[in-house]
Amino acid sequence: MKMEPIPFPGDRVIPPVTWRPPAGTRVISADDHYQEPVGLYEERLPARYKDRAPRIFRDETGYHIEIDGRDPVSGGIRKSGHQLRERRGVADLASRLADMDAELIEKSIVFPQKSMPMLGHPDKDLVFACCDVYNEWMSQVQRESGGRVVPVALLPALYRVEAARDYIAKIKAWGFKAMQIPAFPTTVQFNRSAMEPLWNAVEEGGIPLSLHVRGQTTSGAGALGADLTYSFQPFRRLLATFIFSGILERHPGMRVVFTEGGIGWVPGTLYDADKLFRIYSSGMTPRLSNPPSYYWFRQCYSTFMDDPSGIKLLDDMGADHVMWSLDYPHPEGVLGEAVALMKSYFDQLGEEKAKLVVGGNAARIWGI
Repeated sequence: MKMEPIPFPGDRVIPPVTWRPPAGTRVISADDHYQEPVGLYEERLPARYKDRAPRIFRDETGYHIEIDGRDPVSGGIRKSGHQLRERRGVADLASRLADMDAELIEKSIVFPQKSMPMLGHPDKDLVFACCDVYNEWMSQVQRESGGRVVPVALLPALYRVEAARDYIAKIKAWGFKAMQIPAFPTTVQFNRSAMEPLWNAVEEGGIPLSLHVRGQTTSGAGALGADLTYSFQPFRRLLATFIFSGILERHPGMRVVFTEGGIGWVPGTLYDADKLFRIYSSGMTPRLSNPPSYYWFRQCYSTFMDDPSGIKLLDDMGADHVMWSLDYPHPEGVLGEAVALMKSYFDQLGEEKAKLVVGGNAARIWGI
């Protein structure tokens, strides 16, 4: 079967709007990205860190970040060439807002474009300083956008958990409604008792915690396809860790958002987890008070861009636990398809559920 290629974002044309959602619909993209400006860290870090500052730069192939003199992006994704045709709105706020208007997007939940790998740097003083720079800059972008850009703050306390409470207070003072930690750290295990001060602080702070997908490092033949296929649905083990370790049971006020991993994985994961809970309950430590799916429905959410199978299974994960996103301005995002996709959700799900999916849930979860 022949499939037509999809243009990269810089080449896409947003079609004229021929359909609008029913009155009262909130349209909020739950996962987008914004490019950090050239020289952000070199110019804004305190003097004592400038010689080690991550370097944001742009060349003929697009934007890049160097950390300790190396590009942290590896594997097939690095060689894909998609940056050659990036969209202007990746770094230009006026262009971004115009694209949002064209796609009927009221507000956009925005993650970093290049800075996520910075959180794994071994010098944690530098990490905290860089997070201050990033968060202060993004709080400025939020103001300049008139509140339409809703940034996700970087929380560096994963590697210094005793600092979590104070740093979350800073995040709230900056005006953030969302925050994230690395979803797949290489030197930290979420289910260790030493992490408990972090989860305590997250619950007390009341800001939902986002966990975002990351690129993988496959090499050789087929690397790009293998990288991307795995990268966009990696959360099964992570959700199980949060549930079976008792993190969610001990912290009922903690809310976790699994970002950019789609939703089709959720029903099968919940079914398997509940069944395994019944089979192996006598050997599990800690012993949960409720089946695993209970904690999903109490505390967890997932975002998606275009997931037809997931939409068919929506009732198995709860319409109030799913959030649609544009993933602007990434190639795998749905720029140019947003209105058509939203219409399909109203056609398939009915008005009540579709309103939740395209923005109502995001408005509730992040207090927008």
